[in-house]
Amino acid sequence: MNPILKPYVMNVKLSNDLRKNIHSFFEAHHDQETLQHTLTVATEAKRVAGLFGADPQKAEQAGLLHDISNVVPVNEMLNLANGLLIEILDEENKNDRIIHQKLSRAMAKEIFNINDQEILNAIECHTTLKPQSSLLDKVLFISDKISWDLPGEHNYLEEIRDKVNEYQLNEGILIYLNQVWEQRNKLKLVHPWLIEARDELLKVK
Repeated sequence: MNPILKPYVMNVKLSNDLRKNIHSFFEAHHDQETLQHTLTVATEAKRVAGLFGADPQKAEQAGLLHDISNVVPVNEMLNLANGLLIEILDEENKNDRIIHQKLSRAMAKEIFNINDQEILNAIECHTTLKPQSSLLDKVLFISDKISWDLPGEHNYLEEIRDKVNEYQLNEGILIYLNQVWEQRNKLKLVHPWLIEARDELLKVK
């Protein structure tokens, strides 16, 4: 493990059971909110993987690990990413929080010894998606979105859930990407990966 990550595993009991490790990890950081979201996403990712023929175990593992970097304060994310030699896009320097998906990938590999590239790649783009994304990338991305429990009415999330359950994965993803694109003037950042992924899906629609 990179020594720069040692402060984040103090009081964490690690075993060969990833789910127990994730419980221990978030409990050590007193982050029950992210733990509950993580467990929900992992369960949903396993279900969605089954609908579309992705590997359910890999989807579940990716779900368990996708937000582990939430334990890092946002104002420390870029410094930690630099310390881990993570490639940071110019756009990401404008929004520290967006780097969390790349941080989670690095932490999954360094702390939890995940070496499966499919799982790591899915974690890395779970917030933005990316062009030429794999089936597992898409499964984790959409499972994260439809697991949100947001206040107020968000009809587009219900539409996405319906599309997924109707076996229309790309269509569900496009609903979300279009939602972000329509709000682009109000947002601090629309990630270039998201823009490219949307353009790609629009061409094959």
